[in-house]
Amino acid sequence: MMRMYLDKPFVEWTTEEREKYLMEQYKAMLEAEKRLNAFITLRSVEEIEKEFHVASGPLKGLLLPVKDNISTKGILTTCASKMLSNYKPPYNAHVVDVLLRVGAVVVGKTNMDEFAMGNTGETSFYGPTRNPWDIDRVPGGSSSGSAVAVAWRGLMALGSDTGGSIRQPAGYTGILGLKPTYGMVSRYGLVSYAESLEQIGPLARYSRDLAMLYYYLTEPDERDITMANGVERKMMREKLMRIAMDEVDRQRAMEDTIIAYPSRLVDEADESIQNKFYDALEFLRELGCYIEDVDADFLRASLAAYYIIAMVEASSNLARYDGSNYGYRIDAYTYWDMVGRSRIDGFGEEVKRRIIMGGFASSKGYEGRYYIRSLKVRRWIKNNLLNILSRYRFLALPTSPVMPPKLGEVAGPEGYVQDIYTVIPNLTGHPAISIPIGFVEGLPLGIQFIGRYYDEPGLILLARVLEGKLYDPNNVPGGD
Repeated sequence: MMRMYLDKPFVEWTTEEREKYLMEQYKAMLEAEKRLNAFITLRSVEEIEKEFHVASGPLKGLLLPVKDNISTKGILTTCASKMLSNYKPPYNAHVVDVLLRVGAVVVGKTNMDEFAMGNTGETSFYGPTRNPWDIDRVPGGSSSGSAVAVAWRGLMALGSDTGGSIRQPAGYTGILGLKPTYGMVSRYGLVSYAESLEQIGPLARYSRDLAMLYYYLTEPDERDITMANGVERKMMREKLMRIAMDEVDRQRAMEDTIIAYPSRLVDEADESIQNKFYDALEFLRELGCYIEDVDADFLRASLAAYYIIAMVEASSNLARYDGSNYGYRIDAYTYWDMVGRSRIDGFGEEVKRRIIMGGFASSKGYEGRYYIRSLKVRRWIKNNLLNILSRYRFLALPTSPVMPPKLGEVAGPEGYVQDIYTVIPNLTGHPAISIPIGFVEGLPLGIQFIGRYYDEPGLILLARVLEGKLYDPNNVPGGD
């Protein structure tokens, strides 16, 4: 019974099945909370049932885990930090309002790296999230809880992606994770870490569900000045709905598609990951895709540029948490003593590290040496990637260079190298997806495709083509 509701995408569920499997979904979320620390806040059965019975729309019956840096009215939104441990927003994020209007119910707020700063799911004030395939290993971050909630008998979830925070945990847990084109999803209600890099995005078990959820996430919002509006949005949404309704010829859609991959950069990954990566490309070649090796060594500069830009933006965005307006506070005799003590005790080590480094890199006398130079490198990387994607539809890379590390194995800066592949589209604003491609020694791994601007439908079609061929979306950890 526990697995019956995973036998097909949510978009195929009947009205009767949506009511029948409501509590099965809730039981799965409860297990994910208890076994894997996937949730910071899990709502009660009474609240869930009450909202389900008044809900209406195409997503009625979906219990949706939401990352804890996305605002939910009246529900704790802590960013996994002591600093916001008592914060209940007075409003919903735009994406939450949209999904509530079409029938979804927020089941709870998922665990994450504190303020989305981390790639393992270990920096949370509420303790680390565990990988459902091996509880002694990390699930990736920062959207760790959202990915685990889907992998552990879930269907869909919301995360955010600043440098791989959706794609890396998706790869480590064996599910789909999409980083949108910058400006396609409203950031209104997302607690800012690095606003020029981050986007809210979907995680899902099935490609058709991913298309459906993303369709609703792309509803325009005039409150977000970074949103891109125009004909591209309308055309993209039409394509997404066709994929969700399974009205696309998958085989024909991939014929003659040209996919590039940078072999010298792929060589940075573990050998077992390289083998699975090339197996996936060979499968696509057999389907009629053209696969070509390209020189993309310029991408090696991405990691350093990303971390400088992200840390500078983080030091600015987190300056608001001073204990005087809202957030954690330690009373003291002077204002400056109160601010200092509140921030020292309220933030975790990784957050403080990034604030300090960001403040240094943008300080007078050093901004030209670090921050401004990083912005120039970012533009250089973007121009070069645009050149590649003008000749090829997708650029393929591993999602991560290593298999999921053990808990505590790569804490702090030594783990930054795990982001070598995923930070690229965040710097350039391109969409990207992580798709499962199998297992190595019982642990899942993913392949990442970076697409042209607004070609999320093409990325999701890739997942649709590989679904059931290189991975089984009904394969869940933990048995029955």
